Parts: sequence; structure tokens; C-alpha cells
Amino acid sequence: MSTLAPGVLAHPPRYARGMSTYERILKLRAIRDYGDRMLSDEDLGKILEAARWTGSSKNTQNWSFVVVSDPAQKNRLAAAGDFTVPMLNAPVAIAIVEEPGGYEFDSGRVAQNIMLAADAIGVATCPITLHRDELAGDVLGLPEGCRCRYAISLGYPAPGAGPRRFGGRKPMDDLVHYDRY
Repeated sequence: MSTLAPGVLAHPPRYARGMSTYERILKLRAIRDYGDRMLSDEDLGKILEAARWTGSSKNTQNWSFVVVSDPAQKNRLAAAGDFTVPMLNAPVAIAIVEEPGGYEFDSGRVAQNIMLAADAIGVATCPITLHRDELAGDVLGLPEGCRCRYAISLGYPAPGAGPRRFGGRKPMDDLVHYDRY
């Protein structure tokens, strides 16, 4: 089940600097184990700047971000999802807020940019789904019409941290169709 593009390592090294964008996309994996060190303001700023520059439908930029670092607040936010342990273990989470008129597709784009930018500077990430977005909105104090369905946990990786498993990918022939399914 593991079909890799030519030249792509099955078990890629983490946080290699100088990778091409293409290589970084192919090698990005969720990391759930973080060290105790707080994320620096400089690194957080770089990640948020990359998020801010994400493309959006008609350039509406209908998103905002809530940076959550208070452990009690992360605990409250974690109750809005079913698989949120990585967020509890991370020093910081970025909650992605879909503003009125926003599109979930754009939220996905910004989440991926956050993860790729973080990876490029040596910060580990894990996407978090907040299954109970109404609860997430209450916890975050969102204005009416705003929604938070996703967050990204961030932190410097713990020693030896890596993906839980390397799942490979389905063969291209199972995924790609031309002109018709």
C-alpha cells in the first residue's frame, strides 16, 4: 500500500532544513510528543505570519486565530474534541476560527500552511478536530456567526519524537481518475 514518488524516503528525517517545498509536503507528519520548552515568541510569530498569508476564496481571509497557551484553557478547549491529547501535551495550540462567510476549505488551507511553516522552523504540529464546535466557540468566547472546528497543537518535538506510524499511501491508480471517475 506504500507507493512513494521517486526519490522519497519511506521514513523521512524530521525537521531537515533546506528541503524543497515539494519534499516538505511529502514528508510532513503529525507529531504528538512535545518537549517542555515553551514556543518562542519569534517562532510563534513566524507561524502566524505564514497563516496570515494563506490564500483564500476571493481573498476574503475570513479566518482569525486564537492562540491558547494557558493549561486550564487548553483543557476546556480539549473537551470540545474526541482525540485532543496532543493539544493537552503541547505548549501552545492555535484555534482556527472561521469568520462569518468563511469556508471550511480555507480553514484547511490555513491549517496546512501552519503545519508546513512550523515544520520548516523545527516546530512539531498535530491537527486537532473539535467535534463540538459550539462548545469550542463558548470556550473561546467567539462572537456570533464564528465557528471553530479545528486547532493545531504546536511545540518543539520531544527527544526521539516521530510519527506514531508510517502509513504509506494508496497507489495512484486507486486515487486518480481522468475526465470521469
